[in-house]
Amino acid sequence: MTETPRRRRARHDIILEILKNAKNGAKKTPLMYKASLSFTQIEQYLNALKKAGFITEKSGIWKTTEKGLHVIEACEICLRLTAEV
Repeated sequence: MTETPRRRRARHDIILEILKNAKNGAKKTPLMYKASLSFTQIEQYLNALKKAGFITEKSGIWKTTEKGLHVIEACEICLRLTAEV
């Protein structure tokens, strides 16, 4: 059985994964596992996304903001367009 080589994920792929999984609100640990990140990595991403206004945190629940939803939409448009190339 041949293993498929794992490619390094782009930063925008990870951000998109976090924002999508936080659409309806999620705790940090499930976000970490769904995005396949370490605790340190998820902390860095969540802090950066919060600072940019893409995600908010209240009582341990992280939720994608309206601005974050626009980011998801824009990324999906770009992915559709580049898939045609």
